[in-house]
Formats: sequence, structure tokens, C-alpha cells
Amino acid sequence: MKMLKLAGLLVIIAQASWAAETASFLDIGVGGRALGMGGAYTALADDANSLYWNPAGLSKLEKREFTASHAEMFESTRLDFLAYAHPTSQGTFAAGLTYLSQGKINGRDNLGRQTAGYDASDAAVSAGYARKLELAEAGAAVKYIRSHIGSAEAQSFAVDLGVRRELDGMGPGKLVLGAALRNLGPGLKFDSERNDLPLRLAVGIAYKLAGGHAVAAEAVNGPRGAGTDVSLGGEYQAVKNLYLRAGYTTRSAVTGGSGFDAARGLTMGLGFRNEKWSLDYAVLPSGELGRSHRFSLGTRF
Repeated sequence: MKMLKLAGLLVIIAQASWAAETASFLDIGVGGRALGMGGAYTALADDANSLYWNPAGLSKLEKREFTASHAEMFESTRLDFLAYAHPTSQGTFAAGLTYLSQGKINGRDNLGRQTAGYDASDAAVSAGYARKLELAEAGAAVKYIRSHIGSAEAQSFAVDLGVRRELDGMGPGKLVLGAALRNLGPGLKFDSERNDLPLRLAVGIAYKLAGGHAVAAEAVNGPRGAGTDVSLGGEYQAVKNLYLRAGYTTRSAVTGGSGFDAARGLTMGLGFRNEKWSLDYAVLPSGELGRSHRFSLGTRF
């Protein structure tokens, strides 16, 4: 009952004002494991990447963990994510950095003539905390956000909230429920215009089996006009320490088109994981830009 009340509270908070969104880099997704499963990670989150997906998952860590991920998006645009999580007897503390570099952008005047170029970048510095409660795991993170376009700059902050619950006695495995509210904040203001952050409410369910196998599904709603997307995914431990992953997300599928258009929502991934190291790779659709490749490396000590 308490788990349902917490999830309901996230729904109520997410019903905010409707407006244009900015800082879209906060909604790209990080980590080769999560993205290889179509981004269906709100319930499964149990590593340092939980700082992005669902801060409640940080409470599952038993060792200190550091993770780094890199993505070559398109042209000269790159996304990097770093996170460190430190479990203690009082809960798990974490810190992270997300940085999007867009390189040099060609400028244009009112007549469309090329002018001097300018740089653009976005960054978010995060601090999170999670702990196990009586009936569920709960976590929160606060983010300082900075966006830079040429000579203009905007700053803001946001909060992420998450809950997670594992249920035993559900057949041969564990049923996992998760919910997260991401990017709750006042938005970014350039000059006199303020645009909202990409507020997202994610609700997920997963089933974890012995042997490192899992399937997951989730729905993500953007209450400020982004609509609702669904993601499905799973991972299979083919041999010891080697994982195969696949998923599907409606975020990148083209509805109403051919079967090839619908297939644009497919994701695939591969991972190696032992007690100390993890190396993950994912290939996923990027809309009309084709596909992008994501790499992440993690260590536990």
C-alpha cells in the first residue's frame, strides 16, 4: 500500500504546467546495459547508472562503483556521463556529471548568410542518495544544470525522485516494480524567455530470473506535451559473464509507416560483467539520423 501511495504521489507531482521544453540532453539516456534493453530500466536499475534512471536503485549497491559512458551522437555531438556511488550503513551516496558537447555551429544572419560560428554545450552535475526502507527502496537526486549557446548562458536546478520494490514468492524469480520522476525543476531562462525542463514520469516492471536473465517493460510520460512512450527489453546470460540484450522503444519507431519504419525502435546490446568490471555496448535508433553507438565501462571496489 505504501508503495502504491508513493507511486501515486509521483503521478500527482508530474501533472504540472504545459510548455515548451529545453535541455533535451537530460532525456537522452545513459549506460550501455540500460539502452541495449530499449531503456526499460526504471525497475531493473541496480548500479551507479541508477543516478540517472531511478535513484532508488542506488540502494542495491554493496560495493563502491564508478561508471563512465560515451556516445557519438551525430556529426560532432558527443554525450558523456560519469557517476560514482558509495554505499554506507546509512544509505548510498552518489555523484555524477552529464556533459553534451555540440562542437562548432555555423551562424546565420537574418538573410540566411553564413556568419561566424559559435559553440554550444550542456552540463548537469548531480548528487543523489538512496536507502532501503521497510517496504521499498527510495532515492532522490538534485541536479545543477547549465546550458551554453554562443554568448548566452542559462542555469537552473532539478530534482529526481524514485521508488523501487522487489517481491519474492513470484514463481522462480523476483518481480520488481519501479517508478521515477525525473527533471522536476523551474526550467532554463535565456534572456526573458523561460522554457521547461523535460519532465518525465517513468513506471516500470521487471522479472529477474536466476542465472542473470531478466525481462522488463515500462511506460514514460512527458506531462508537458511529450506524450507517452513504451519500452520493452531483456537480457540473457549466454555464457558466464557474457550478456546478450535486446529491446524495443516507441520513442524511435515511426508509426503509420512500413515494417522497416517500425523496426527503427529496435535496440541491441552486448555486455561483459564480473565481480570487479563491466563493459557494455548498445546500438540504438536516433530517429532520422540513423543509429548511434553507446559504450560504458564500470568498476566495483
